[in-house]
Amino acid sequence: MVNILLVSHSHKLAQGTAELVRQMAPSPDLKIRVAAGIGDNHEEIGTDAVEIMDALNELAENNDVLVLMDLGSAVLSTEMALQMLDEAVAARVRMCPAAFVEGAIAAGVQANLGSTLQEVYDEAMNALAAKQQQILGELPAENPEVVDVTESLEKVDEGKIGVNVTVTNPSGLHARPAALFIQTVKKYDASLSVTNLTNNTEPVFIKGMISAMLLGAKQGDELLLEASGSDSQALLDELEELFLDNFGE
Repeated sequence: MVNILLVSHSHKLAQGTAELVRQMAPSPDLKIRVAAGIGDNHEEIGTDAVEIMDALNELAENNDVLVLMDLGSAVLSTEMALQMLDEAVAARVRMCPAAFVEGAIAAGVQANLGSTLQEVYDEAMNALAAKQQQILGELPAENPEVVDVTESLEKVDEGKIGVNVTVTNPSGLHARPAALFIQTVKKYDASLSVTNLTNNTEPVFIKGMISAMLLGAKQGDELLLEASGSDSQALLDELEELFLDNFGE
């Protein structure tokens, strides 16, 4: 499993972000470490390359590691830490320029699914897409660097089956239910696409939490879930139950 290191100038910011990630991805197999702050009890603002190096040595012992950083000098400290690592350890580490909080949550959920380092990196990089869509609508951001999550639906074959569900959560398909949604999808040998019939949008191929959030599904929206693969019916049955149960909220 890919582990995650959060490098921040503020220990409180990093710890709060780590807590959010753990709520979304509670698996004990996912290791999340913090290297943040300096001085006694990490109360001063700053970053420590030696602390980062020690955390990376621990996290990368047997697994790949994704590192998210908050500000420029955190990047410099991480680069310095990488230079102090053995080459074999450093080769398992990847720095990610995604938004710190959103990227960490997206990466944590994806890593919790047992995804590869590249898949976790891509999900983190796409973490702002749902917020951009919610605020800007169809207008593109000035300098968007968003991975296209509405990838080809050729992965869903002609044998697909479908079911209609209604979003009943007051806050819609926001981060927590979206995380549970994708965790359910990944349990089965099936591919899933979702169409927001209320918004009359194109089908979205579901591969991570962000793609689920990009549906823009609000309370009352009707969604068409279409699955293909050997576990299609079991997947749709469990997803239908989740929607009926308001995702436990």
